Amino acid sequence: MKTKEFTPEESFVLIRQAIERAKNRFEENGFAFILWGTVISICCFSQAYLIHIGYGTQSWYPYLIMPLVSCFTIIYYVRKKNYVRNPLKYVSSRLWLFTGINIMIIAFGFSTKLQSHLTPIILLLLGIATAVAGSFIRSRLLLFCGLVLNISAYTAFFIPLKQHPLLMGTVSLVAFLLPGIILHFKNKNYNV
Repeated sequence: MKTKEFTPEESFVLIRQAIERAKNRFEENGFAFILWGTVISICCFSQAYLIHIGYGTQSWYPYLIMPLVSCFTIIYYVRKKNYVRNPLKYVSSRLWLFTGINIMIIAFGFSTKLQSHLTPIILLLLGIATAVAGSFIRSRLLLFCGLVLNISAYTAFFIPLKQHPLLMGTVSLVAFLLPGIILHFKNKNYNV
C-alpha cells in the first residue's frame, strides 16, 4: 500500500476539513434546540397564563411534560447514535445530560426552597451549558445565546416572580428556538 507525503499546507487543510466535518456533525440539524425551545416556551407561557387567570398553585403543571420530552430526546439520540466516536459530541451530550438532570432536580425538588431564585439558577445553568457547547464547536451563535441566557438570569433577580415565566419563555425562544432554526437551515444548505 502506498502512502502519500503531505506538505505542511496540505496537512493543515486536511486537519481543518476534519474539524469542520466534526463540527457539522456535532451541530446536526438543530433538532434539540428547536424541540427544547418550543417545549420550554410552551411550558413557560402556559404557566404565565395559569398565573394570570388565578391558578398560581397549579401553574407548574405544564412542566410535567419536560421529563417525558427528556426521555424522548434520549431515545432519539441513542437510536441515531453514530458509530464514529466524536469526543466533542460525547462531552457535549454529557454536559447537556448532567445539566438537564440538575435542572429537573432543582425545579421539582427545591422549587419551594428557592422560590424567586429558581428561574435565575435555571437560566444560569442553561447559559453555562450553551456557552460551553458553543465554545466546543466554536459557534459564535451558541456562545452569544449562552451570554443572553446568563444576562437574563441576572435580570430575573430584578423582575417580580410572577413575570419569571414570561421572561424564561421569551428567552427560550431567542436562545434555543431561533438558533435551532438557524442551525437547521445552515445544515440543510450545507448538505445540499
